[in-house]
Amino acid sequence: MTTKFPKNGISFAVALSSLSIFSQYAPAAIFEFNIANAGESVGKPTDDGQTFQQQWGTAANWKLVSGEDDGNNGYPDGADTAIINRSALANNSTRLTEESSPVSLVSVGKVIGTGTGNQDIVLKMRAFTFGEVECLESPEPFHIRAERDRSITISGVISGPGSLLLSRSGGFSDGVDEDELITITGDTPNTITGKIRLFNQNNKADEPQPSYWVADKEGAFGQASMLTLEGRAGAGRGIASLRITGNAAFGEGAIDDNATTVFIGAKGVLSLDRGVNEAIGEGLLFTDLEGTGIYSEVPIGTYDNNEAWIIGEGTVTVGAPSAELTITAVDYATNAEGTTLSLTWNSRPGRLYAVRFSPDLKDWDFDLDDGVVGDDGETTTTQFDLTNFPEISGRTRALF
Repeated sequence: MTTKFPKNGISFAVALSSLSIFSQYAPAAIFEFNIANAGESVGKPTDDGQTFQQQWGTAANWKLVSGEDDGNNGYPDGADTAIINRSALANNSTRLTEESSPVSLVSVGKVIGTGTGNQDIVLKMRAFTFGEVECLESPEPFHIRAERDRSITISGVISGPGSLLLSRSGGFSDGVDEDELITITGDTPNTITGKIRLFNQNNKADEPQPSYWVADKEGAFGQASMLTLEGRAGAGRGIASLRITGNAAFGEGAIDDNATTVFIGAKGVLSLDRGVNEAIGEGLLFTDLEGTGIYSEVPIGTYDNNEAWIIGEGTVTVGAPSAELTITAVDYATNAEGTTLSLTWNSRPGRLYAVRFSPDLKDWDFDLDDGVVGDDGETTTTQFDLTNFPEISGRTRALF
């Protein structure tokens, strides 16, 4: 018996004209950012939108499209959906900030946005959480910026054909600490297909500030066509660190080794937890740690913290894109001592695998083992004592 596990590769393009479709995402209200009162100027302002920034928690900046404003405050928060379509602002003259917003404004259920080349959302003063983030196709990436020393968490699915820029600048703060993070987490792999850029924007050589991103789930970067990790070039500039946790070490890993080309630029470094062996396809990893603008391809091989671009106890393996994960052998035996199951599948050495079963191909919440370490070689074989799993006892079939 052979069972194949297809990759998560479904994405949806949504037109802003079809606002009714958004009701399926949010149980509360849907708000659209009002650009009618946006500042106007000729060309892109030299202050990058500072003069024309709009405050998130000001009701005049939002239009209620549908649903009920559960907070009765006129702006999106909690489980609400925020639609931010600034594509009509050809001069890129506004940015949306939560500075000076009500203290209770710390989360939004979903954000759907287009990029304009400016800082589309600037988050200050407090830790902030987004549920889902959908990036619609636009010439520029949808830009979410963490300003000062605060954390941002994206806990839902990042989706869409557009691109995403997650940046950090540490100005006007007491410094960015290692627990002040921009984290991508959640239970479901992301499905974004555009480019993703992680950029440490700090430009003060006399006050270098680091920036820390965390990939905390399998498929953290979806099927992004490109992932760039970089800071600013030059002595004294802060590092751009991407941590990949053990939660991202299953299946495809944080980075899709078939779809995503990875560029580690100036001050970029991968921080890999123990047990993480992140796979990147052959010809899909490039480095330019000094920020010269000239990237060098990383050859086939397995790399650890002997490289300047890796810290931590994990590894990166560069090689041919992995084959589709497939169970290649099943051995099921019952005797007086109980029932055992042996499974063999194609694997990568050191990578973590979760073995789950389902009675109906719908509910996959039952784990046989969520921490199987890949054997040396091209396959892994593991045996399970099914008498320890009463959920399977008495069933005529179970799917793995």
